[in-house]
Amino acid sequence: MTENALITQDMQFEVNYTPSKITIQNEEMLDELISKVTDHYGTQVFTDENIPEAKKARADLNKMAKTLEDRRKVIKADYTQPLLAFEEKMKGYVGRIKDVSDEIGSGITQFEESEKAVRFEKIKEEMLKIAEPLNVEPESIEISTTWLTKAAFTSKGEVKGKILDEIHDKMKIVAMQRSQIAADKATITDYAEIAGLDPYAWSDLIDQGWSVADIREKIKHAVEDKRRREQEEKEAEAERQRKQAEYGAAIAEMERKKAVETDQGSLVDPETGELIQTANNEPLAPEIETYDNQTMTVTLRLTASRQKLANLNEYLVENGISVVPVQ
Repeated sequence: MTENALITQDMQFEVNYTPSKITIQNEEMLDELISKVTDHYGTQVFTDENIPEAKKARADLNKMAKTLEDRRKVIKADYTQPLLAFEEKMKGYVGRIKDVSDEIGSGITQFEESEKAVRFEKIKEEMLKIAEPLNVEPESIEISTTWLTKAAFTSKGEVKGKILDEIHDKMKIVAMQRSQIAADKATITDYAEIAGLDPYAWSDLIDQGWSVADIREKIKHAVEDKRRREQEEKEAEAERQRKQAEYGAAIAEMERKKAVETDQGSLVDPETGELIQTANNEPLAPEIETYDNQTMTVTLRLTASRQKLANLNEYLVENGISVVPVQ
């Protein structure tokens, strides 16, 4: 585009105009007339008896004021007409210049956007080169707006060294953070496996922002809770076996009491003929568990201590055995 010498010079132009002076002919007579009118009507006192005269006086005053106001408007229109015409002409000149200026501005904007797009692609290429040896993705950092300015590039269109260093530093931080996260996950995985817990569920807490120290403390509490539950289950199982043994002993004692001694000295159940105790006084262990699903009803008379009977009743209830008192 060639430079126009016309716009390189200071624009100077003259406007010829004559400041006007507005004078009122016979102004002294007009001022005196208005003073007389206002003095006359300003001292009048109007009552209910002379309301018609008051209305006529007000109408005359309004008519007089309208005459003065109409004349003022006419003079103002004639006086300002040259100014309005001048302003309209000057605004037209300015508008013509602004239209061309705006078109140029639009072209400049399009050019700058296209240049910015070129710089954007160049930055992405450099980010890809820097990211590969660091084993991170180029998208792992956000492109700064300052990297896309003309000042961030050399005259040959290459990214300046300080911008490359800034990109490298940011990607290096990302790489270090990921390396630390991987190391923290490995630490937590080993710690959880040693504790006998699922390592993946605990290592995932690293991604949620938990520190290694906090997760290890949490694992420690989980291990303690697990150990406590296992101990409680072990104690419950021991208690169950104890009650089962007491129940077996009670059943054996009951069977001995109702047993009939044979000629050989053994004890047998009088109803079933089952051997309860051998002749050398060795009791037979009663069969407590059976795989027979047939429902049976047995009438028993039990004799034992209150505590043993309470334990027996608890065992019967836990195992779903119905007990009905017999009169």
